[in-house]
Amino acid sequence: MSGLLSIGSSAINAAYVALQTTGNNIANVNTPGYSRQIATLATQVETGVGAMYMGSGVDVTGVTRMYSDLLGQQTNAAQAQAGQADTAAQLLGQINSMFADPTTGLSAAMDNFFAQVQAVSSNPASAATRQSMLSAAQQMAGQFNGMYAQLQQLGQSTTQQIAQQITTANTTIADIANLNSQIATAQAAGGMPNSLLDQRNQDILTLNKAVGVTATAQGGAINVYLANGQPLVVGAKAFPLAQGPDPNNPQNTIVGTTSGSTIVPLESGNTGGGAIGALLQFQNQTIPSVENQIGQLAVVMSAQMNAVQAQGQDLNGNSAVNNPGLFSANLFSTMPAIPVVAGSANTGTATVTASYSNVTQLQPSDYQLSVQGSGGSRKYIVTQLSDNQQTTYTSMPQTINGVTINLSGTANNGDVFTIQPVRNGAQNLSVAITNGSQIAAASPLNVSTSLRTGSSVSVGSLNLQPLSAGSSTPSAAAPTSYGPNPNLQDPVTINFSSSTQYTYTDSVTHTTSAAQSYTPGQPINVNGWSLTLNGTPVAGDAVTVAPTGSSSGDNRNALLMGQAQTLTLATGATLDNAYAATVGDVGSMTSTAQTTQTSADALLQSATAAQASVSGVNLNEEAANLLQYQQQYQAAATIIQTANTIFNTVLQVASSA
Repeated sequence: MSGLLSIGSSAINAAYVALQTTGNNIANVNTPGYSRQIATLATQVETGVGAMYMGSGVDVTGVTRMYSDLLGQQTNAAQAQAGQADTAAQLLGQINSMFADPTTGLSAAMDNFFAQVQAVSSNPASAATRQSMLSAAQQMAGQFNGMYAQLQQLGQSTTQQIAQQITTANTTIADIANLNSQIATAQAAGGMPNSLLDQRNQDILTLNKAVGVTATAQGGAINVYLANGQPLVVGAKAFPLAQGPDPNNPQNTIVGTTSGSTIVPLESGNTGGGAIGALLQFQNQTIPSVENQIGQLAVVMSAQMNAVQAQGQDLNGNSAVNNPGLFSANLFSTMPAIPVVAGSANTGTATVTASYSNVTQLQPSDYQLSVQGSGGSRKYIVTQLSDNQQTTYTSMPQTINGVTINLSGTANNGDVFTIQPVRNGAQNLSVAITNGSQIAAASPLNVSTSLRTGSSVSVGSLNLQPLSAGSSTPSAAAPTSYGPNPNLQDPVTINFSSSTQYTYTDSVTHTTSAAQSYTPGQPINVNGWSLTLNGTPVAGDAVTVAPTGSSSGDNRNALLMGQAQTLTLATGATLDNAYAATVGDVGSMTSTAQTTQTSADALLQSATAAQASVSGVNLNEEAANLLQYQQQYQAAATIIQTANTIFNTVLQVASSA
């Protein structure tokens, strides 16, 4: 009877544990990270009775947590990808919204400006038309400035988001290390702390949302590592993340673990996923790329417009030659010196400067100058950061893509400098003139002809020769300024003695040149201007170049200003469609990010569902188990009741004997 009672007792205990486990599953059906548990049972050792072995009941050997390590790893990896994709799509969506409205953005402002330039070329004597062009220039400059400011605000917001993500991640890292300690203590005492294991796995999943990590089991602990192998958790020890300026380019942000006072950085393109990876890429690559693209437009357009303005004449008859004190040679303000950022870890005394040599060759990119070696073996490696294309030099200065780089002082091995020719172009664009009458719509010189019968000559072009300031040497450099040739506006008559020979006479100095050779189609350069004729002259042809009067209605310089809209940039795009290309690039990046987000979220849902099929609580199944274990409990109670009845019967028989 004692055996039957013992069997009943073990059965009722097993049923109770199973009921309690099932109830706990039902209670935690909506708890994040909870893994379904089951009571594990085993038959007790049988008891020998003579030649027979009789069952002794059941033992509860434990409560097993249903969890798949493989599916858990897959879910963690999917969470890291989704965390990065979700953040990237959200960030790029903000930039895309800046470019989305074609009627109020930079594109509309540029189109309106060049439309007003065209209006001035059609009616150069109109003060109202000139004022409209000035207002359009100010509006366009304001749009450039505003777009740059918005990008800067996005950068500042991104820095704050990185800090928030790091704070959250470090809290989670500390929790994982603490859980490792608690789990080790519980396991050392022979227990299996299922709730702590669930919490640790949930923390690892949460951490992957911020930064991609790998988790490796070691004994009862889980060690956590970044994509670059740096540890975040080893046993009960936590290694928190930190952020700081990139020593090679202090304007950029790096994130990683610390070694002493140095941050061992994650590469922005190889973070293993997570929101931090997307934030780093957005701040260090996407924002600078967009700033460089719109900055290139601002620098090239302002330089080109200023070059044309400088060779013209305003409504009052002022030009760079006849009245430089009253003439504004710049329509837009001159761009400041090119920023050069020295690496914070540089050890040399070198100073690097950069200047524009030809703005039409500018690329929408920053450059990194790194120094390798010393003495006679020193090398200077210039990397175009937009595509990582490298060029190695053995000396300085050097000119690359319209930028001349100069180095003074001594550079040591490992010194780094970041050069930003167009990064701040949109911020720096402003209008230099204050009155529409200052727009140099006219050419300061006019051409008239007196041709003989049979001559096919016509005027091709008349331009001032590009000169360096104060020099008389022609230069192709841009932006250009014009040297003061005192005879520029002297009336000059060119007299052809044949189709291949001419002389010219300056009516102010009353001097006539010696005979000059002439090749049809080649320019004639006199007193700082350059005249190109079409056709072939004959003996007796005369061409006169003379000053243009004030309020003359001349529009030749305004026509040249309008041509800036179709100027071809180094990227192959023209000024008027380069911005459209930038809008297209941003839209394409956003669309790609959204597609990646959809795929990553679907992958995460699939991985989560697979893990839930093992670990998740099914209420229908648990309800069935609850009924089963309830019946088991009732049956076990019946066994005890039966044993008690038998015992009472035996007592009655014994007492009546």
